[in-house]
Amino acid sequence: MGHDVEMPLPRPGPFGDLDPSSVTTITQLAELLRQCRVRAGNPSLRDIERLSGKRGHALPRSTVAGVLAGRRPPRRDLLLALLAAFGVPDGDRVVWTSAWERVVGGRAAELADVVVDPADGEPPDIWRFPPGEPVVITCGRIPASMGSNFTASDPRDPDYVDLLTYADPDALIHLFGHIRALNPDHDVKFATTSDLQPADYSSHLVVIGGSDFNMLTRDMFSTLHLPVKMSPRLPETDWLGLEVVDGEGTQRFSPVLGDEYGSRILHEDVILFFRGVNPVDRLRTITICAGMYARGTLAAARCLTDPVLGPANQAYLRRKVGANLHFGFVARAVVIDRMVAPPDLTDPGQRLYEWMRPE
Repeated sequence: MGHDVEMPLPRPGPFGDLDPSSVTTITQLAELLRQCRVRAGNPSLRDIERLSGKRGHALPRSTVAGVLAGRRPPRRDLLLALLAAFGVPDGDRVVWTSAWERVVGGRAAELADVVVDPADGEPPDIWRFPPGEPVVITCGRIPASMGSNFTASDPRDPDYVDLLTYADPDALIHLFGHIRALNPDHDVKFATTSDLQPADYSSHLVVIGGSDFNMLTRDMFSTLHLPVKMSPRLPETDWLGLEVVDGEGTQRFSPVLGDEYGSRILHEDVILFFRGVNPVDRLRTITICAGMYARGTLAAARCLTDPVLGPANQAYLRRKVGANLHFGFVARAVVIDRMVAPPDLTDPGQRLYEWMRPE
């Protein structure tokens, strides 16, 4: 009574049938580690932290939870410490480290230490960025030939308002406020693509808008080797929408418009959300939120921030992609009386296409 007795982890079961040689993603690696934990008697995170510390390895509960859930890649030393804690035989370590080199080594290993750990019990947010790293939100600028007759959009007018020349101000203001709220100590700024400075490209880039006004969106389709193409909104364009080309062939997804009351009415838009490694700075990310129309771009921006659907959509992505750094989806957004609803990713009918790959 009154003295805590350190109890060893329960004797583990056999591990010989767990084959890490077939692992190709961080999600699969996490699944095998969870099986090791079960065979070790399913020790609590507190037990793992305490007993690994006595063996000279620091395994914080929040870090272990993230690794076992597939939310973040483990460092090599952390993987070995977990295997030791679970009682995996020393002779099996080579195949495990080979799996780690295959799916976590290189780029993901560099990021392992910069991914923010959530507080215990608090799921990570896709819009939370590592401390001290700048974030730049960028969208296109409306061409002068398409400028409004409103004088405040004329640079020569005393009442000139620069924001009136931005192509997607609704999505821009929404995301700027959300990202600033989640990252209060970060340098977060916004600019049109024509106003970006060379250093801005080495930030965590958030690219808003389709390829008609945003040249950065257009360039990134090829630079990032995305399986998605976006048709330009030009008078001579005979088809409008997102085209997916993969090993299964070609799929086309189009917005739904109607001619009612003498006007063209947008009923449904097709949206794209993508998150990957910034090709200019491999320690930063790039995110693309785009729709065929401005309402769709706003839906893409709100997809993971909406107070109702946002948490469920983020939870779906965590389960789907784990700690993978390159993923995206195409979805459908419903527009009612100019109000757009972000898609519900848990509804297969609203998800049109999704992909991911280890980066």
